[in-house]
Amino acid sequence: MSASACLANTRRRTTPPTTLRSRRRPDSDAAPVRLPLMPERWVREEPYVKIAIVLLAGAALWSILASGLLWSGFGDIVATPRSRSFWISMLSYGGLMYLAFGWRVSLWLRYRPMESVDDASLPSVSVVIPAYNEGPLVRQSILSAAASRYPADRIEIIAIDDGSDDDTWSQILAAARDAGDRVSIRTVRQPRNTGKRAALCRGFAVARGDVFITTDSDSVLEPDAVRNAVSPLVRDSSIGCVAGCVRVLNPRQSVLTRFLKCTFSLSFRFVRAYQNEFGGIFCTPGALSAYRADFVRRVADEWRNQRFCGRACVTGEDRAMTNLFLRDGWLTAYQDNAVVYARMPHTYKGLTGMFLRWARSNIRETVILFRFLFTRFRTRHLQAFRLNMCLATLSLVLPPVIIAGSLSLMLTQDGYLLRHAAVVILYAVTMSAVYFRNERDSDWVWLFLYQFFWVACLSWIIPYAAMTLRNTGWLTRGTPKTRMIATPRSFGVRRPCWRPLDRRP
Repeated sequence: MSASACLANTRRRTTPPTTLRSRRRPDSDAAPVRLPLMPERWVREEPYVKIAIVLLAGAALWSILASGLLWSGFGDIVATPRSRSFWISMLSYGGLMYLAFGWRVSLWLRYRPMESVDDASLPSVSVVIPAYNEGPLVRQSILSAAASRYPADRIEIIAIDDGSDDDTWSQILAAARDAGDRVSIRTVRQPRNTGKRAALCRGFAVARGDVFITTDSDSVLEPDAVRNAVSPLVRDSSIGCVAGCVRVLNPRQSVLTRFLKCTFSLSFRFVRAYQNEFGGIFCTPGALSAYRADFVRRVADEWRNQRFCGRACVTGEDRAMTNLFLRDGWLTAYQDNAVVYARMPHTYKGLTGMFLRWARSNIRETVILFRFLFTRFRTRHLQAFRLNMCLATLSLVLPPVIIAGSLSLMLTQDGYLLRHAAVVILYAVTMSAVYFRNERDSDWVWLFLYQFFWVACLSWIIPYAAMTLRNTGWLTRGTPKTRMIATPRSFGVRRPCWRPLDRRP
C-alpha cells in the first residue's frame, strides 16, 4: 500500500475501536472486544438531549441579548473601584485572547500533516509500553502496536511491567505469544513499582531503535500511527520529537467521556495543529510520541532524576521530556494522522484526579520552560513560540482569578449571573465551530454543557494544583474494577480493522 493510500485510510477512520475484529480472520469465532457503553435507552435519547441543549442555550442567549442586559446597567456594576478594575482586567484579557484566537485560527487553517515516507526511508523504531496494574488492556495495546504497518525488521516492541500486583504480567506474555514471530517483542518485569519514568528508562536502556515511540498501556494504536509519527523526523532533521493525535477510546461510556471527546479534539486537532506551524508543541503526549533516540539517551538520567521544590518529579514525564528537546533547540511537531485511542476516566473523581495531575505538571514545567524561554535557545520561529507561551501562561493563570471575581459580583450585583452565562455561551459557540470543522459530527453540542460544567465543577483545579504543587501522587493509578477483555483471535497481527458497534461493514 502506498504512503498516500495509508494517509487516506487514516483520515477516514475517526471512530474509536468499539469493536475489534481482524480482516485476516473473518471466520473467527472469538467474541469481539466491546467497550463499556451507557444504557441503550440513554443512547437512543441522546439526539433529543442534544436538541434540548441547543434550544436552551439559544433561548437563554436570545433572551439576554433582547433584554439589553448584556450591555446595559454597567454604571452600577463599575460603581466601585474594585469592580471597575475587575471589568477593565476582564475585558482587556478577553480582547487579547480573541485577537490571539484569530492568529491561532489562521495558523490552524494552514496546518496539514506530513505524509508518510516510503518503507525504504523508515528508520528502526522501538515502541516502549510501560504498564502498571493495567490488566487485559495492556494486551490490546501491545497487539495494536504489533499490527502496525511498518517493516517488520525495523520495529521492536518493549513491554515493561512496573511491579504490577494484578495479571498485567501474564497479559504481556500472552500478547507476546499472540503476536507470533512477525515483530520482536521484548518483555521486562520490574521486581517492584518504581514509577513510569523509571519503567520508561528501563525500556530505553534495552531499546535498539533510532527512534523511540512511547505509548501508554491503556492506549490502542491505529495501524499507520507509528509510521506517520516517525515521518516528520525523517523529512526534517530539525524536528526532535513528534506528538500523535490522541482520541478517546471510550467516548460513549458517560457524559464526562463525551466531554473529553470534544476537549481532546480541540486540544490536539486545533491547539497542537496551530502550534505545529511554528514548531512549538510544548507537550508531546504519553499516549503517543516519537523521539530521536540519541537525544533521549543523552538526557535520560537528567529526565529520570528531575526534582522540583525539593521533591522527585513523578508525573508529567511527557511534558518534561518535551521541555528538554525545546531547551536544546529542537523543533517539535504534531501529526494529525498518527492516531491513538486512549481510555479516559468516566467518573468525576477519576476526571478531577487526571486533571489535577496534569495541572501540577503543567505549572511545574511552565516554570521550568520560562527559565530558558527568553534566551536564544532556537533560531526558527522563536518569537512566535515566545508569544504563544506567554498567551498560554495567561490562560493558565487568569481564568481562575476572573471566575473568583465573577462569583463575588454574582452575589452583589443584580443581573450579573445572566451576563456571565451569555459570555460562557458565546465562548461555547466559538469552540463548537472549531470542533465541528474538524470532526463533522453533532457532539459539538456537548461543549455548551461542558463550559458551564467547567466553571462550576472544574475551575478550582488550577488554584488547588498551584497550592499543592509539592504533592506528586499519580491520583489515577491502581487496579480498575472493570476492564476490556482482549481475546487472542480478536486480533490479526498484520491488518486489524477497527469497526464501531453501530455500523455495518
